[in-house]
Amino acid sequence: MASKKVTLLAILVMVVSSGAFAQLGGVLDYQDSTKIKSKKLPQFNEWKSNSKSNFFPPAPRAMGQLSLNGGLMLMDGDCPTSPGFNVGVSYRKALGYVVSLRAGINYAQARGLDYRRNGNLGNSRALDVYKEPNPLDPTRVGPGWYVHSFKSDIFTPSLDLIINFNNVMFHRKSSKFAFYGLVGYTPTIYRTKLDALAGARPYGFNALNPNFFDRPRKDIRNDLKDFFDGDYETFANVNDRAPNFNNSANDKFQIRHSINVGIGTEFRIASRMSLGFELKQIFTRDDYIDGWFLNNGGLTPDKDNLLFSNLFINFNL
Repeated sequence: MASKKVTLLAILVMVVSSGAFAQLGGVLDYQDSTKIKSKKLPQFNEWKSNSKSNFFPPAPRAMGQLSLNGGLMLMDGDCPTSPGFNVGVSYRKALGYVVSLRAGINYAQARGLDYRRNGNLGNSRALDVYKEPNPLDPTRVGPGWYVHSFKSDIFTPSLDLIINFNNVMFHRKSSKFAFYGLVGYTPTIYRTKLDALAGARPYGFNALNPNFFDRPRKDIRNDLKDFFDGDYETFANVNDRAPNFNNSANDKFQIRHSINVGIGTEFRIASRMSLGFELKQIFTRDDYIDGWFLNNGGLTPDKDNLLFSNLFINFNL
């Protein structure tokens, strides 16, 4: 009975105080000698035989995990977005039973289309043609508003700290499920274009029925999809005061320091393979990603954030 108490106490102290050795794709049997480095086998044997000289088991060899992922992506910005796609690859390395690090890179694409008249023509110089007619400027042929439509190409390299909740709460020899949370750093690299013109000509917003925008949002957006040509020809304005390798031209990819948080789960389908599902949010601190940064004569109050839902296929190494 005393030996069991010593074993349980050793496990508890090891998990709580040292955050010891996260396993990937299920919890590893801590009594499995095949996962112990050969130079640490004497320490392992002493611990297993309840020798008083060793109260703690040696740390098992840290595992690695190569993952492919894909899923949906949404932008939480000023313009309503449709679900976009997201694909990526990552490598995760266990630091202990509880903690691991994951490095990866994802590519995502987001598209947005508004259902309202937008009078913020300062969102792009290309929108000047939609200003109300002026005898001194014959290029102005618009009604004084436009409808916002954009596309963003986004790369998100990331470094995440992952905490395995299973090993915090209990210690099993085998588990098919793993639940985890994560926090990390993600440089958000993006380039945004607007569908502002029909080729080289302005769209005929004046020709829309006066009651066009007095209908349900879904009907408005469905009709606007046919109205626009879908050729995102205009580079969106960018924040030239934000970091971008000293090159803030609007036709260049922009880079923004961002942080992210998320939760996920894994289901082990083989000894070295698992499937996973993850939700992740990236806080970009940038209001220009959807190309809409002006509102009512001033900057919009909220930043554009990114939401990812991903399915993972994981290979444990």
